[in-house]
Amino acid sequence: MDGILKKAEAFIQKNHMISRNDGIVAGISGGADSMCLLFVLMNLKEKLNLNLCAVHVHHGIRGAEADRDETFVRDFCRDRGILYRCVRGDVPAMAKSEGMSEEEAGRAFRYRCFHQILEELGWENGRIAVAHNKNDVAETFLFNVFRGSGLTGMASIPPVRDNIIRPLLCLERREIEEVLKCQGIGFCTDSTNLKNDYTRNRLRNELMPYVLEHINPGAVEHIFNLAWEAGAVEKRVDREADQALEEAGTPDGGLMLHALGAMDDIILQAVLRKKIYRETGSLKDITRGHILQTAQLLDKPVGKMTYLPYGLTVIREYDRLRFLRRTEPEENENSAGPQWARPTDLTVFEKDIEVPFHIGETWTISLEEPAITLEFTVKKCEKNQRIEEKQYTKWLDYDKIKDSLQLRHRKSGDYLIAGPSGSRKLLRRLFIDDKIPRQDRDKVLLIAQGSHVLWVIGGRISEAYKITENTERILEIKVKGEK
Repeated sequence: MDGILKKAEAFIQKNHMISRNDGIVAGISGGADSMCLLFVLMNLKEKLNLNLCAVHVHHGIRGAEADRDETFVRDFCRDRGILYRCVRGDVPAMAKSEGMSEEEAGRAFRYRCFHQILEELGWENGRIAVAHNKNDVAETFLFNVFRGSGLTGMASIPPVRDNIIRPLLCLERREIEEVLKCQGIGFCTDSTNLKNDYTRNRLRNELMPYVLEHINPGAVEHIFNLAWEAGAVEKRVDREADQALEEAGTPDGGLMLHALGAMDDIILQAVLRKKIYRETGSLKDITRGHILQTAQLLDKPVGKMTYLPYGLTVIREYDRLRFLRRTEPEENENSAGPQWARPTDLTVFEKDIEVPFHIGETWTISLEEPAITLEFTVKKCEKNQRIEEKQYTKWLDYDKIKDSLQLRHRKSGDYLIAGPSGSRKLLRRLFIDDKIPRQDRDKVLLIAQGSHVLWVIGGRISEAYKITENTERILEIKVKGEK
């Protein structure tokens, strides 16, 4: 047991966690890890003349069990003359009001409490000690690997971050339990940690025990070491990615394709991850799959886009990737997207189209923003004619067009014929089903005849104007340029 304590003290010293006369606020839940943390700090208190305060946070969850934990920590500290503070909160209500999970809200609440008590005690340059250990690192490593995280997700939890220290990060849970057993120190068990309702609990209660018993009893140590190495590599990559991101950036917030294409894959992924973080302020729901999905846009045609968490859309343009943040997302707009919706600001307009009258004639419309040209050509429909299937070239039955056409943005009441049955589908509903962001809907160009939309450019055409075996003349509409 003395060896374990010396191991923890050496780790504290190596990582410059605590200096003489420091003030330490320790988060003490009453569980085994936090009680071992408190014992380690109690041993250092006299050696380093520390100011030590144990802080217990009552989350307003688990009822009588949580009250039991509070009483246990309070009595332990009272009996040993340790300064003690308890803070109570309603974490479920916080989670609901802030749109977070209870786990996220609880963590945020705890750290707010720790910082607040440091300030109240007047311990300038004080430290906040929490009880993460090697098993936490291993579980986090596996959790992030399984959910598709990249190198950053595999990196170890740092021993020191700002004024937060983790003195037990060098110990496995079995060593922590050995210290408590030898010292006769009790601890509380959170019953929710025994339930396998959450992925992390299943990793802790089912997967890791199986691995340790049947595969390798040293697995925690090996995963911890790999996570530590991943962290060292991640720091090096992070430095290079910072410089690469600045060099690739454009004044309008995009990233130049030629710069991205010259990067090694690992630097490219780190650059995209940093860029996404700058746009969203969070990487919690960003997986390695999302990063690769974004990187693949470099090899996609102009106009292709990918939709990411937090309402972020990335569009492949001619010379750059453009990043747009959706606001006020509507129901069902969170995964796939339309084939084409212009991200730039357009003046809402409507322009009449002079449809050619004779086979072989072509009439064009050119726009500056977006920089595209539309060509309208009448063709004769041959027997067994192969139907054009390109995204930006569409064929319509020319003889079904009775009135003038318009090139325009959407209007209230616009619709398409969505199926062979002839049923109408409002354009508004089509945009929702096709997951076109609300902010982009007024920018999508249409070919319309009155309220009847013939073609959502880059997307669907109306069933009413599709080529059939009876079609004699075809109106070909071709879009060229930036889409």
